[in-house]
Amino acid sequence: MTVEAGKGAATPSAAADEYLLALSYDSEDGLLAVLDDDQGDDLIAQWRAYRGEMRRGDTRPSKLEVSINSTSYTDEQHAVVEVSVQPIWWDKNGGGMSYAGDQQTWTFHARRDSGWQIERVNPYPWCGGHVNAPACEGKR
Repeated sequence: MTVEAGKGAATPSAAADEYLLALSYDSEDGLLAVLDDDQGDDLIAQWRAYRGEMRRGDTRPSKLEVSINSTSYTDEQHAVVEVSVQPIWWDKNGGGMSYAGDQQTWTFHARRDSGWQIERVNPYPWCGGHVNAPACEGKR
């Protein structure tokens, strides 16, 4: 779905999903449209830093599995979205095997303007959270 002004997402959960898709695919395409204008610089810096953690050593997942747990509206213009995020790693040797990390909850705070935009993200830590690998040592 598109929003009239092309800024934001149709729902708060769609904005959270777009953020996590950009993270999973390591692409900022479409990300800026779902970030709050006032918080955009800080949010993109946070996104890039998190992506950097995911790239450390051999910790980069093949993809992130995402499942919306709940969306609660604090008023007509604000919502909180809780999302389960689970990293998946595919066998690098092509054996068809995969390893799935534990599902962990991320929280997104969204605001509606012309569409829903992310104001704040509380991610589950990558290093020392989703991943406890040697590449993450010293980051806990």
